[in-house]
This record gives sequence, structure tokens and C-alpha cells, in this order.
Amino acid sequence: MFKKLMKHLTNNLGLKLLSVLFSVMLWLVVVNIANPEATKNFSIPVTIQNKEVIEEMGKVPDVVGDTDIASFYITGPRNYVEDMDADDFNVTADLSQVDLTNADEKKLVRIEVTPKKNDKYITVHQKTVNMQITLEELAEKNFVISPVTTGTPAEGCAIGEVEVTPNLLAVSGPESIVSKISKVTATINVNGISGDVTDSVVPVLYDEEGNVISSDLLEMNQSMVNIKANILGTKSLTIHCDVTGEPADGYEYKGLEYAPQTITVKGEPEVLNTMNAITIPSEVINITGATGNVENTIYIEQYLPEGVSLVDEEGNQVAVKALIVQKQSRVFNFPVANINVEGLRDSYELTYNANVTALPLTIRASQEDIDAFDIGSVQASIDVKNLEPGLHTVQVEITINNDKYEVVENVSVQINIKDKEAESQNEADNSNSENGNISDSEENDRNNSTSGR
Repeated sequence: MFKKLMKHLTNNLGLKLLSVLFSVMLWLVVVNIANPEATKNFSIPVTIQNKEVIEEMGKVPDVVGDTDIASFYITGPRNYVEDMDADDFNVTADLSQVDLTNADEKKLVRIEVTPKKNDKYITVHQKTVNMQITLEELAEKNFVISPVTTGTPAEGCAIGEVEVTPNLLAVSGPESIVSKISKVTATINVNGISGDVTDSVVPVLYDEEGNVISSDLLEMNQSMVNIKANILGTKSLTIHCDVTGEPADGYEYKGLEYAPQTITVKGEPEVLNTMNAITIPSEVINITGATGNVENTIYIEQYLPEGVSLVDEEGNQVAVKALIVQKQSRVFNFPVANINVEGLRDSYELTYNANVTALPLTIRASQEDIDAFDIGSVQASIDVKNLEPGLHTVQVEITINNDKYEVVENVSVQINIKDKEAESQNEADNSNSENGNISDSEENDRNNSTSGR
């Protein structure tokens, strides 16, 4: 039986071996077609190991250029290659393998790239073989962490106090890197938030140009910090302001122009509910002796109560202009017949010079007001209660029931007062006197006639 089996196996042996070889080749072809060779590129930051061997020397490693970014590619069957991501590799540089005898020279540190999976099926081809470093003095500096918010709170809300805990960060590392750090921030998102919010975040380092500084060579005493944002209510308030003093003679204050006329403030609701406006004291805008517009810039924040602040901190300034205009003078004729005479005795009669029918009144006001002036709005009067009959020059009292207008000069008028009763008596006496003279003449004529006979 065994001989028959061996004879059967060895019969046509060459043909059978050829068949097996063909089958293997066919399998390889099929596999290669179904899962062909593939290539994939990677650039991954290098993790530095055993930095303490250098720190014990009072120094720290400083990477030259971008040599701490390992560039490599992998090859292998496509299904294994495409299955690999950056997180699937350990990329390290071990400082304990570096010769530290000459601290001033550049050091080459071997970069090791190790797959975490599929290592039997893929091959790693390194483009960056070494990381270059120099040894620098160790520097340490403390930074105040500045709170930053992103987003916009819910409608009717505003960001209040933002606090970082702890707010001090100690950073150590190569002096060339630490010296570039300009500020440290912690950011919290308040978008759509209507109540206080707290978060735990990673501090971020920036240089003077606002670029993020990130390096494995830096160490921070706080990997995470807490940040809290207080969300406050808002309210729009009207600004009220006035002026003090009077402008120079011949000038008039016409009002105030200021912008903005309203501002939005933030605070706790119980405080905002008591506020309706912001009043700027009148003494802030003094127009005493002004002959032109008085302009002023007012920092409104100083007039806000405690616990209330501006929503827009850049909107602190209010531009105020007190409008001062020069008055214009114009002469108007006031009929003397319209003068009200006071204190004239019933027996007296007052007349004006026949050649004077109107009084010239010089009225002063702003241009627009003088154009609208109505002489009929003037009231004029004279007081003659202490005057005896005869010619008199008296001052006319002018009244205009509008503060916009003023009479520039005093006005007087010449009057003539007569005693009507005295004139009647004189006329009677004159009449009697004439009658008496006629009788005497007749009597003389009779006497002369008698004497002749």
C-alpha cells in the first residue's frame, strides 16, 4: 500500500512541482492585486526623553530649526498602510545617548520611529534621522495669566468679571524660548451663556507678534487652570447733561450737542433696576465768558455707580459741544401811540412831540430769532405820576416776554403835560378881564360927556 502511494506521489513529480509553484505565484498575484503595495508619509513631533541628564548640568536642550519634526514614510500592503495614523507611532529622541562632553557643540540625537501596530507588515523609511540640539542655560520666568473670552453671551447679558485660578504660571526651559514669551492667556467660551460659567483650560503662551509658542522643551508648573466668567445683565441709559455760567455779552447759549446720547451698561439686576439715566454735573461744562462753541470730552465711566460698568469699554468718551452764537442787533420802530401811560392825573393831558410818531428800539438776539421778531410783542410804558405840567423827557420801560430778546439801549421820549383845569380857569379869567375893560371905557365916555356939558 505504501509503495503504491509513493509511486503515485512520485509519478510525474516535475509536473506536480510545477503545479504547486504556479499555485503559489497565482496566489501572490491575486493577493497583490487585491492588496497592493502602498506608501504613506508622516511628519510627527519628536518626544524628547531623559531631559534630566542635561538639566542636572544646569542646562536645557534647544532644538536647532525644525529638526524635532520627524519626517518618514512607510511601505507595505495597502490595508495595513492605510490603517496607520500619526498616533500609531512612537517618535522619540533619547538624550541619555548623547555625548555631553563638549557643551558648546551641536549634538545629534538619534530619532527612533517605532510603530505601535502592524510592525510585521510595514517598513519605516526615515527621512529625518537625527534631531540637532544645542545646550542652553536654563531660564525660568513667572507670568500672570490673562483671562480671555470668546463668543457672545445671550441677548440682554454681558460679560462681567473673568477670573483665572491660579493666575500665576511659572515657565522654565531654554532661555532663547522663554525670553520670547510675551503673555499667557486662558480662554473661556461664553457664546449664548446667560449665567456664570466655569471651565478648566490649558494656558497658552504667545510671543510679541501673537504667535503661539509651543515646545516640548518648556515646562509649566500648571498644566491646567480654572477660569470663571461672571455674566451680568445690561441696560441702555440716556445721558443727561447741562451747562453752568453765561456766555460773553452779545452772545447766546443755544443748547448742547453730544454723542453718544445713550450708552449700554452692565451690572447686577438689582442695581440696574434703580437706574434710568446718567447725569453729568453741569459744572463740568462751563460756558462763562464764552464767545464761541465750548467743546469737551467727558469720560462717562466716572459717573457710574459702584458695581456698574460699560458694556463697551472703548465707548467711555462722550463728546459734548455747547453751542454759543453771537447775537445780531436790529432797529425796530415802536409807535408812541402804543405807549402805556401810568400815573397821569385826570386833570392832566399828555402829548408827544408832533414830529415823533415812533420810538427806535434796538433789539438783540440770535440771527434766527431776530428774523422772527414781532414788534407787536413789545410792551412799553412811562410813569408820570410825579411830573408837573410842562415839557419832560422820560425813560420808556420796555418789556418783551421772551428771554431770547434784549433791548440794547435805554429809550426815552419827550412829553408835554398840560393842566386842563388850570387852562380852563385862565380862559375864564381872560374872558372876564376883557368884559371889565369895556365897562370902564363906557364909564369914561359918559364922564367925559358930562364934563363937556
